[in-house]
Amino acid sequence: SFHASHFDFLLRGPSDPLPSNPLREWLPNLAWSMVISLTELDDFEGFAQTMEKEAPNRFKDWFNELAPEDSKLPLHWKGLDTNYFQKLLVIRCLRPDRMAIALTTWIRGALPDSKEYMECDASL
Repeated sequence: SFHASHFDFLLRGPSDPLPSNPLREWLPNLAWSMVISLTELDDFEGFAQTMEKEAPNRFKDWFNELAPEDSKLPLHWKGLDTNYFQKLLVIRCLRPDRMAIALTTWIRGALPDSKEYMECDASL
């Protein structure tokens, strides 16, 4: 399902001050700040706690993937693969460097005849 607040988060990201980062060993402070802001959205309430307390090493492994957009998130968050738009929000927080590729994946799955839009060339 589509939530306007999720779309707004995807486009703008948070503007909150940086909270203390308990995962600073491997996670940039800005990424932790984005995760904290993400938890304010519906369906993401426990995300920061899961990262910090339940599976920090598994999230670190996901974070370090070459193509995390193609990998399942740890624990029950792997269910976001069935709603790729929501997975985009996690990617936006943790791996913004992969957003262009992740958006391409989402567009290909969301738009009818998306291949025509994504693989067009100058001959059109």
